[in-house]
Amino acid sequence: MGRRKRRKIVKKVVRKIPKVFLCPNCGKQSVFVKIYKEKNMAEVRCTSCNLNTNVELRLSEEPVDAYNAFVDAFYSGQL
Repeated sequence: MGRRKRRKIVKKVVRKIPKVFLCPNCGKQSVFVKIYKEKNMAEVRCTSCNLNTNVELRLSEEPVDAYNAFVDAFYSGQL
């Protein structure tokens, strides 16, 4: 008489959006995004090489969206 086998509980891994991003200029993990909701703007700044810019945001955008706009502007030569 054996015991009934129990099914293992599988935990779902929830990935979090990072707070600090990789700088396209210096390659360090030192880019911070500060969002100003009243102005619909975000300031993206690298603390290592002092590369910074302001990015316009829509109402539903998050810091990762501002970072992507920053990287796109960097690689297109606008910064």
